[in-house]
Amino acid sequence: MPIPSAAPDASYAQLVLDDEGTQARRFRSLGVELTCSGSAQFSEAGWKDVQKRLGVPRKRLYVIDLRQESHGFLNGAAISWYAQTNWGGAGLSDEQALMLEALRLTILEHSERIQLGRVEDVKRGTPRLFTEWPRHTVVSEERLLDLPKGHYIRLPVTDHTRPSDAAVERFIRLIRELPPQVHLHFHCRGGKGRTSTFLALYDMLRHADRLSYDALLERQRQWNDYDLRKTADPASPKAPFIQERTQFLENFYRYARDNPGGAPASWLQWLTSQGHPKG
Repeated sequence: MPIPSAAPDASYAQLVLDDEGTQARRFRSLGVELTCSGSAQFSEAGWKDVQKRLGVPRKRLYVIDLRQESHGFLNGAAISWYAQTNWGGAGLSDEQALMLEALRLTILEHSERIQLGRVEDVKRGTPRLFTEWPRHTVVSEERLLDLPKGHYIRLPVTDHTRPSDAAVERFIRLIRELPPQVHLHFHCRGGKGRTSTFLALYDMLRHADRLSYDALLERQRQWNDYDLRKTADPASPKAPFIQERTQFLENFYRYARDNPGGAPASWLQWLTSQGHPKG
């Protein structure tokens, strides 16, 4: 599995505002058949909006946070540390990524005034413009959601890439062990690539034995106007990783067709039986 190199500006990734709106962006609920939903990163008010739209009791609601990059909440607004291509944590282990996030949030907790930049400036490489915010509250996502123990699940995935085999194995085990009648809500930063990928994986585990690969990915496109089959601009640094993600999705569909619901074979066992390298 190819891994992106750390972004050139990873050592000084910009603290940016992700969302402060009252509604969750790119929200979609997939109905009673799948009992899951997805969105972009939400603010504290956006989280209340998600809960209201879903109407699911908290004891039945699970949130799967797919972001590897450091993020949290400042005065209820969603913030994150953004490096070019959102690869500020590329190459880090899950433990390292979470430790880095915890340290960054601790620094914010001791800051009286905080400067927030804009993602657009980082992407364009233009001079950085800052907005100064007073610090009132700084919390991690797990603390802000305040769900029952075990209902907030972090599966760190580097943006624009396929999940690692370890993350896939953990996800399948989670699905197999969940109690009945629960609702899963997935999110990443923008609510597109990583969120759509995991919604597709969940759909495949449930329906690959009776629906085609194209039919399942077309459902994702219709729900979110994001096509996981679309190739990236060859000049983009994301291109090889998007292609690798497509190959992964095709393999996962074959796995799910052979192992409905993720049983009897695990993902790693299936890879070995098919002669695929692990990554």
